[in-house]
Amino acid sequence: MRIPQILRFVFLFGLVGGFCAAAEMPGLKVGDRAPEFTLASGTGSEISLADLRKNGPVILVFVRSADWCPHCRRQLQGLEADRAELEAHGAQLVALSYDSAATQAQAVAKLGLTYPLLADPGSKTIDAYGIRNHEARGKGLGVPHPAIFVVDRTGVIRAKLMEESYRDRPSSEAIQAALTN
Repeated sequence: MRIPQILRFVFLFGLVGGFCAAAEMPGLKVGDRAPEFTLASGTGSEISLADLRKNGPVILVFVRSADWCPHCRRQLQGLEADRAELEAHGAQLVALSYDSAATQAQAVAKLGLTYPLLADPGSKTIDAYGIRNHEARGKGLGVPHPAIFVVDRTGVIRAKLMEESYRDRPSSEAIQAALTN
């Protein structure tokens, strides 16, 4: 009888720990209304969330910087490689960071991105989603905690994917699972 009690304790501890970790994640929650935005893309066009939503759910990827963050560049390239699979679910992929539109344009060319990379140089959209990393300093001032929000056609957040460390990013499989739930 002692082993089942230990297993039960470990299971409950894991559940409570998971809930605590999820509760500590910053930003908007699943079920919240996604703040609207219109931002410049790396290709020079203005893109709004409202226009994106007309075509189906939106995978909104917040990265620290497409310029100096190697984890972000790796994530953006990975999403490019998996873009067709993600879009097969009827979703549109878009990423944004606090970088300027000129910096985004360079990143789009350097990384070979075919999906929009939006510029939020004043971090207003990052702030609206509640994910600014207030501990960041220097060139990181204004960066978000990396996060992915899935926003449905009506503007409601249907999924939120975050990792505890800025070095870790949700997998494409996790994004696909979020799209099917």
